[in-house]
This record gives sequence, structure tokens and C-alpha cells, in this order.
Amino acid sequence: MIGVDVGYHESSIEPLNSVGRVGKNCIDKTFTLQQVMLLAHEVNANVIVKAGKNAKWYIKRIDIDYIQRGIEKQQWRDTSRAIMWVIQ
Repeated sequence: MIGVDVGYHESSIEPLNSVGRVGKNCIDKTFTLQQVMLLAHEVNANVIVKAGKNAKWYIKRIDIDYIQRGIEKQQWRDTSRAIMWVIQ
């Protein structure tokens, strides 16, 4: 999904063994989507977010029923550059 984000700060998950970690719970921006998907799989995350071309990656675990409400709650901030992938 382009232009949306869910979960803001409280839902980011640290990658297993801190692989690729930058900062508190971010993943290095040079990682590919495939690399981030592997990290997300290791921690049972179901959402991946990249907030812009040069932004870091975030992996999140969000209840599927909450995703749409979570997106609506983020309308107060500019998420137009964000890309969000929901993994099943």
C-alpha cells in the first residue's frame, strides 16, 4: 500500500539478534525488501514499512483486524512517501 503507515512508534519490532538494526528498532536502509522479509519472518512480523526512498525499514506485528483502523489513526501525519507491505 502506498501512502499509508500503521502503528507509529509503539509497534516496531527489533530484528532477531539485532541483524541489520540501526537505532532502536529500525533496519538499515540498504537492505532489500527480500532481506527485510526474511527478518520479519523470523520474528513473526506481518507488516513492513519504509517511510521514503532513503528511510530505514520497520517491521511490525499488527493484529489483522486493527490494520485499517491503525491506518485511519495515522491520518494526522504526512505518510505520503511511506510504502507498507502486509505479509500473510
